[in-house]
Amino acid sequence: MTDTASDPPAASRLDAADPGLSLRDGVPVSTRFDDVYFSREDGLAETAHVFLRGCGLPDAWRGGLGTVTPRLFTVAETGFGTGLNFLATWQLWREARPAGGILHYVAVEGFPLSRTQLCETLSAFPGLGAFAARLRPRYPEPATAGHHRIWFEEERLCLTLLIGEAAAALNGLEARVDAWFLDGFAPARNPSMWRPAVLEQVARLSGPGTRLASFTAAGAVRRGLAELGFTVEKRPGHGRKRDCIAARFTGPRRPATGEPWYAPPSPLRPGRVAVIGAGIAGAAVVGALARRGVEAVWLDRHGRIAAEASGNPAGLVMARPTADGDVQGALSAAAFRFALDQASRSGVPIGGDGVLELAPDDAVLGRFQDMADAGHLAPISAALVDAGPAGEIAGVALDRPALWHRTGGWIAPRAWSAALSGPHRPARSTVAGLTHDPAGWALRDADGRTLDRADAVILASAMLSPALAPAARLPLEAIRGQITRLGATSASSRLRSCISFGGYLSLAIGGTHVTGATYTRGGFDPAGWPVAVQTEDHRRTLGLLPPALSRLFGAAPSVLGGRAAVRAVTPDRQPIAGPLCDAAGLVDAYGHLRVDARRLDGGPPPFLEGLFAVTGLGSRGLVTAPLMAELAVSQMLGEPWPVDRAMAACVHPNRFTIRDLRRRRI
Repeated sequence: MTDTASDPPAASRLDAADPGLSLRDGVPVSTRFDDVYFSREDGLAETAHVFLRGCGLPDAWRGGLGTVTPRLFTVAETGFGTGLNFLATWQLWREARPAGGILHYVAVEGFPLSRTQLCETLSAFPGLGAFAARLRPRYPEPATAGHHRIWFEEERLCLTLLIGEAAAALNGLEARVDAWFLDGFAPARNPSMWRPAVLEQVARLSGPGTRLASFTAAGAVRRGLAELGFTVEKRPGHGRKRDCIAARFTGPRRPATGEPWYAPPSPLRPGRVAVIGAGIAGAAVVGALARRGVEAVWLDRHGRIAAEASGNPAGLVMARPTADGDVQGALSAAAFRFALDQASRSGVPIGGDGVLELAPDDAVLGRFQDMADAGHLAPISAALVDAGPAGEIAGVALDRPALWHRTGGWIAPRAWSAALSGPHRPARSTVAGLTHDPAGWALRDADGRTLDRADAVILASAMLSPALAPAARLPLEAIRGQITRLGATSASSRLRSCISFGGYLSLAIGGTHVTGATYTRGGFDPAGWPVAVQTEDHRRTLGLLPPALSRLFGAAPSVLGGRAAVRAVTPDRQPIAGPLCDAAGLVDAYGHLRVDARRLDGGPPPFLEGLFAVTGLGSRGLVTAPLMAELAVSQMLGEPWPVDRAMAACVHPNRFTIRDLRRRRI
């Protein structure tokens, strides 16, 4: 017989991120914290009383929204839990949303419920059933660590879930919050959610007039908030709870920890934003502006979507994990999640039974094994499989182990680009220069004539971007790539998964496979179009096919043609997304780094007002473009960022100048 007295407590037997959901008298309880998720009397009424009315909603939405811009209001919550507070806020937003308003709802959760658990607990509120039904398929599963951004475009509502420990997750957040819901179980049951490190982040993310509400009136919480600049008052509680609190931030703005070189510029309220370039990056930017109701002036030298590098017949979408789980690997996973969500929402199919990334040698296989052992594959739905199972997945015999990216596959880049931009289409116009004056930006042709004007500009024009913003010194390199179209054979037609091996091979699409792509530096005009297809590159591509794949096409593969284009690539192979700076001014501001590479106190960066870029996507733009566009537009408008600050720094246009300063190259 088991000695129950010696058994570990229930919470200690839970997995690391398992909240231990249980029902007690029909009320959901976390056994980890031995506390209820919502009131036994009426959880929805409790939310309305404590949080919505405690933060003055919906009255705070009338006559102008938040503290950043009149169109934007941001609610942040500690403890997403069952999502009840979010759905109640959504319902109120639908009823009282001002014309043109945008609501961002940011919530941090360290112990997320599963999708099924979420819906089971919310079934207690039939009045919220329609909202829960829309949240369910979008709620992340698995709810992996990091930012998960979910747009409900028709409502002008955006949910950003931060999965992870509260203090760390909030420390990575860049936002200006208008209303806080502090709802992380009782302080006595879950003290880590109420510790100073968390409350300090709440204060950092607040501004003058930020409202706050909480079910708890514990003295330590009230004193902690008061010390950080909140004016706190008690309110009558709900049900059997005697008191709750409401507060306003009246203290000074607390500076963010970190380096000022990527500090966000002042938010804009642009009437018109010019987007230059109609590849995957430009299409994603136009779509990001459209879901916010911002007018885009979209210009492209060809006047059509995906005319150049984004116009291949097929391309792969998959995450790129790293062996050490660094910020670049996390960024790739976040971009992949967002791209999958956007593709699902727009109805663009991702074909094939995943992607099999072959291990060409023992060194790469060892790296794959390290990823699996460290748990870096599960969050991106990937698994390491031996050659035999890999062949069963692919439908053809393979002789190498592989990473199986289950949710990856092939996508049609032109259809993907068109879906991202929605009904919008670019005008044909070649922008050769930009000039700025107090009225905004003038877009000029090669003769200096004004083509159009805009309040802000986002460059999504690949290798044309550096010439349009020479002061930013964007270090882009032109790389020529060529794909080859192969006629399918009876053997190759059995292929069910796309194969990655350094290059890639699609499955048969309309009787044709796509393989490639070459990677050539120099010997071509980076701005020229069209880029000539070379027979030698077809031979080179066929020679790179692994033997198991080459055999599918026999001794004389049927080459049906090809397509060549130019990619824009950065020195670190990460994209560029964000506000552009005057690089010379940046050097002047931080020139002392040549003496002391540890200090960065040169003041705010010299931003080029209203000038942003989403470029340098290289060969991964099909995955990265949607998230990079979302980031740049969020930074422009002063919205919560869709990635943490470390990821934003990883893709910031300033990073190259700062690295050169640190390495004493300037």
